[in-house]
Amino acid sequence: MTTIEKLLIELLRIDSVSGKEKEIGEFIVQKLDGFKIKKQFISKDRFNIIAKKGKSDIWLAGHLDTVPGVVPIKITKEKIYGRGACDNKGNLAGAILVGKKMKNINLLFTVGEEVDFAGAKKVKIANPKVIVLEPTMSKVMTGQFGIIAYSVSTRGSEKHTSLPFNSGENAIHEQMKIYNYLEEKNFNAFNVGKLVGGLADNIVAGRAISDISLRPRNMEEYNQALKTFQALPKKFSCQVKLKHKYAPFFSGLPIEGRTARFFSEMQFFKNSVLFGAGDIKQAHTNNEYISRSQLASLEKALVGLITKMSK
Repeated sequence: MTTIEKLLIELLRIDSVSGKEKEIGEFIVQKLDGFKIKKQFISKDRFNIIAKKGKSDIWLAGHLDTVPGVVPIKITKEKIYGRGACDNKGNLAGAILVGKKMKNINLLFTVGEEVDFAGAKKVKIANPKVIVLEPTMSKVMTGQFGIIAYSVSTRGSEKHTSLPFNSGENAIHEQMKIYNYLEEKNFNAFNVGKLVGGLADNIVAGRAISDISLRPRNMEEYNQALKTFQALPKKFSCQVKLKHKYAPFFSGLPIEGRTARFFSEMQFFKNSVLFGAGDIKQAHTNNEYISRSQLASLEKALVGLITKMSK
């Protein structure tokens, strides 16, 4: 195994689901010899890592947390499996090793990216140029879709299901009407991620709440989606609560690149690009992996991009 692969395996063995990033944070701090390090605490046991070496306005930024779920660590001829292998521990390993080799570089590792961006929101760095590490198949991305997320609550009337009940009395049925209505709008990446409601199959559901998100491709779709959700209470007698909203983002750097379909911490750094090994299609899956060939070329690719952005 190569040095970067060995480091990735060490990182994969540390459970760092969102909210439990302390152990992986302490592990990485111990790896950063030669850096001036600051722990920026988000809460008692959670902190961002801000590490500086020499003089540079370039930052490599990656998130420490993963989504929930266990993916057994496995190594094959072509792939390394594990929770976070693709998103985002392979890229963390690359950033650490590049940081060790370069004389002038800055590293930023954040918490909470998979839930609320708590770490990135707290970072205050003057005029940085940031390479946000995410799985982009080693392609430079200079833009990304936005994200809008709401919770939608409906109420019904609990009663025995043998009794007649009218439209609007079953809270879950009302949720389904809302889903059908929103699907007809053809918003990009419309998704009902979670639905909780009802008590039993012989009780008409009195309450239901769902988490809904979408990924607007442009400002027109972003504004239309916001208006649509704001109008839901009058149309369906429901309650909507905004969880977060971020418009599509495009970098202020004069660099050519593609637009990512996903959302990332790029949003919080005006002069930034997205870049990293791995395929977003593997992120969050129950067999998450990263290609060993992509991992092998990551360090050289990062150094090349840093050099380009330094000019």
